[in-house]
Amino acid sequence: MDEPRLCGAGDGGRLNAPAPEADGAPPGWLEQGLAAAERGIHTPRLRLEPLHAGHAAELWPVLSDPRLYAHVPQDPPASVEWLARRYALLESRLSPEGDELWLNWVLRQRERGGCIGSVQVTVYADASAYFAYELGSAFWGQGLACEACAAVLQVLQADFDVRRVVAEVDTLNTPSIRLLERLGFECTALRRDADTFKGRSSDEYRYERALDAGG
Repeated sequence: MDEPRLCGAGDGGRLNAPAPEADGAPPGWLEQGLAAAERGIHTPRLRLEPLHAGHAAELWPVLSDPRLYAHVPQDPPASVEWLARRYALLESRLSPEGDELWLNWVLRQRERGGCIGSVQVTVYADASAYFAYELGSAFWGQGLACEACAAVLQVLQADFDVRRVVAEVDTLNTPSIRLLERLGFECTALRRDADTFKGRSSDEYRYERALDAGG
């Protein structure tokens, strides 16, 4: 899956995949994960729906805002058609090698019904995961990203037996850093000159949160 971005209230960041450890996968973990990946998640204000190509038309206007990409190397999607093709590739919920779960949920407001962003997760065989989110700028500052991410973390623990979640975020992305800390993540490392994009060098913090096995 393309490197997802961690976007917050007024800024964006970047999340990179940690190198998976060689613990080995329990029997049937992929089959169980694929079944769980098709279930929606409900919070007081949001419905998190498994991503499908049909979501592209609703999400494209939200994701076309350049402000979401201030701290990531990506740019807004070129077209609705491009986004739909990308989402169609993600509908399998599996990496091309079949050894990672690619989980994507679309955030939909329960009262108004519109799509406002997404949460993206990669789950590895060693029970580690990394995640990212993207939220439309019209919805920043309302606690919606925290609400959605907290729910996803609970599901990762209970339904996917994830024990460790790792995030890497641009050091200038203060809102997303605050979000990670509200979610219980701790900063474990700083990587200087992690990337270069949009005319500058990017330093990144590494954040981690441990989850109890079995939910």
